[in-house]
Amino acid sequence: MEKYLVASSGDTLESKISGRFGHSPYYLIVDPGTMEFDVLPGVDSDEYQHVGRFVKSGISKVIVGNIGPSAYSEIISFGCSVYLCRKMTVREAVKKVADGEISPIGEPTLADSIHSAGKTGGRGGQGKGRGTGRSLGSGSGGGRGMGRGSGGGMGGGRGRGWS
Repeated sequence: MEKYLVASSGDTLESKISGRFGHSPYYLIVDPGTMEFDVLPGVDSDEYQHVGRFVKSGISKVIVGNIGPSAYSEIISFGCSVYLCRKMTVREAVKKVADGEISPIGEPTLADSIHSAGKTGGRGGQGKGRGTGRSLGSGSGGGRGMGRGSGGGMGGGRGRGWS
């Protein structure tokens, strides 16, 4: 009997797919033929959910809203397929995967895990910002600024210019 592991924002089939696999508030193990399911609680936000916990349950397919490289590799190593299902309920996602409307993904949807080196508590980072400066008098001025940003080091900072 085939079963699906679904990262869910809630504990029912009407809950939305969770946006973060490894930190999902709930995991539903669903039988796509009968739609019977078991609910397992997720982990605290600073912990990571290891997929091995679910393998003994006969999981063959994993439904996610997003997945990083560590979790993706772990799932694939157990012989499971990963399906990306965003903005839909658990019930809708399970049905679409079972009916073959959604194909498995071939790579993680996120470039980095929130546990990757260089992340500060999973959020934030350093960015560079451009600033403009003005000069007073007859000289010309230009400015450049460095700022702190957010987005995992991708920038978005603000700079202050000087002349």
